[in-house]
Amino acid sequence: MKRVLLVLLLVVGVMISVVSAADPIILRFYFPVGVAGPHARYMGEFAEDFNRAHPNIIVEPIYSGSYVETIQRALTASRAGNPPDVAMITTADMWTARDEGIIIPLTSFAEAEGGEEFLASFFESFISDCTIGDDLYALPFQKSTPIFYYNKDMFREAGLDPEKPPTNWDELLEYSRKLVVKDNATTVRWGVQIPVDGWLLAAFIFQNGGLVNNPEGTVTYFDSEESIGALEFMRQLVAEGLMPSRRLFGDSSADFVAGNTAMMYNSTGSLAFVRDSATFDWGAAFLPENVKRAVPTGGAQFVIMSGIPEARQEAAWTFVKWMTEAEQVARWSQLTGFVAPRIDAFDLPEMKEYTEQFPLALLARDQLEYAAGDVPQTHSARHIFQLMTDAMEAALAGRMSPSAALSDAQQEAERILRRFR
Repeated sequence: MKRVLLVLLLVVGVMISVVSAADPIILRFYFPVGVAGPHARYMGEFAEDFNRAHPNIIVEPIYSGSYVETIQRALTASRAGNPPDVAMITTADMWTARDEGIIIPLTSFAEAEGGEEFLASFFESFISDCTIGDDLYALPFQKSTPIFYYNKDMFREAGLDPEKPPTNWDELLEYSRKLVVKDNATTVRWGVQIPVDGWLLAAFIFQNGGLVNNPEGTVTYFDSEESIGALEFMRQLVAEGLMPSRRLFGDSSADFVAGNTAMMYNSTGSLAFVRDSATFDWGAAFLPENVKRAVPTGGAQFVIMSGIPEARQEAAWTFVKWMTEAEQVARWSQLTGFVAPRIDAFDLPEMKEYTEQFPLALLARDQLEYAAGDVPQTHSARHIFQLMTDAMEAALAGRMSPSAALSDAQQEAERILRRFR
């Protein structure tokens, strides 16, 4: 009898062991990389840390390409009935994901954590990026604003004060003329680079006193006087040979650290790359203003997918909440240059030490005083965003006038958004 009992106990022990081994919930996490740097490796390290701290949950980070590729993959997988559990997407893509029904509201999760008190730990402008109507759909993580980078050594060479970057559009034009270097018809060094991207077009529109869309996300203002004037100014920089007609964010970062451009507009998410790669004296500053000082927010936030079991949604919230704690966002900021989206992250001793050694890390946080929100916050937002980028590209390349390019964009946006009114 004792022998039989012992065998039964061993069998039960094996069964318990098998059940325990099968217990962990496995979460698939789509994440993008939108700027230069070893971000994919860092994300893997964060997932490993989370998994060690949460043995009942295993997060599998899956690099999903650019921001555009990430939402496309999430949509395709969801439509095929095999969605990821968590994704990191932009505000524009959050609107698309909500309209497509592939993400869930996080309002009830946030309320269970304390509601307004919980959300008050985050910067208000970033929570606004995560909200549609009265519902919270995301938590901010990899957040940014565009900032202005400049080569101080080149400023000195051109007779400019290295501690005084341009503060407005007129100075930007003046400095670019002094900093550009040409050898006959060949440009050796650009005065400035502004990557072709709707995000930066929005920055200039905001600074010129304009708006991108209405609060309901059903109307755009691309053909407004303010929008056209913004694009005309950028076109002037190209027409005078002060900047190239087409560079992307990664191109501009590489050009800047290589000494091929004296100034550039780029994401705060490129701070770490420039810090670790530049071999010259450089600085960064708020974006130059025009009618007003204004800046769009950007980057990405965590969403939880629909179409997965409730237990996986609960586990996904555990992961998202952990990733957006002060310690994690502070560490991500130090590694990448993205601005930590939590106010209390800047009170951590390690963050204080970091910002004392690298005060430029506070630049994007301080610029949030002038934040005008991520763009566009509309239905079919990825399509609308592409219209902005296409109009900017066509105008800067000289294929269309700024007025014609933006008029075409407005007409197409009207057609797309009409059904949502």
